[in-house]
Amino acid sequence: MATLSEQLSRLYVKSSSLTKKRIQEELKTLEEKIVEYEGKIHELDVVKKTLEEKSVELASVKVRLESEQIEAQKQTDAFNEEYKKYLSSKEELEKLQAQIRASYSTEDISSFLNKMINDFNTSSASDTDVAKYIINNMDVDLKVRIYDDSKNNGGKSFKFTAPSISETTEDSLSSIKITIQAVPK
Repeated sequence: MATLSEQLSRLYVKSSSLTKKRIQEELKTLEEKIVEYEGKIHELDVVKKTLEEKSVELASVKVRLESEQIEAQKQTDAFNEEYKKYLSSKEELEKLQAQIRASYSTEDISSFLNKMINDFNTSSASDTDVAKYIINNMDVDLKVRIYDDSKNNGGKSFKFTAPSISETTEDSLSSIKITIQAVPK
């Protein structure tokens, strides 16, 4: 039988070889994990680089979109300004068209003046009982547009548009010359 010190010595050698074996196994496991983690770190670096590239690309797209938005706003503002001008012009045109619709032709004016002459000639109103007055002749020289003005005073009347004072000459003025004749009653 071996002595106690021999047994201890064998146990020490045995445990030391077991410990070395275990340490080697642990080291091998740790080395495998290090390799695995390095692979994961490499994968993460690739993902990080891809994200950085995408971030730069997104920033570029954002700048381009902001620029396009500013340009679109400018175009919208310009369109709105043109639309306001269009509405103003349309309103002016409608006013002019309304005036044109309310204007009269030469036949309308002649008819109105003939009726006025007939009404004057058939009326019996006179300041004297001795004579009756009739319109013998009417010479009309109109150089302006004539519009219906009956809405303002309820009767049938016309409105003459005159040229501006700066444009007024003898040739630009209209005239109505009436010859009235006294006829005995």
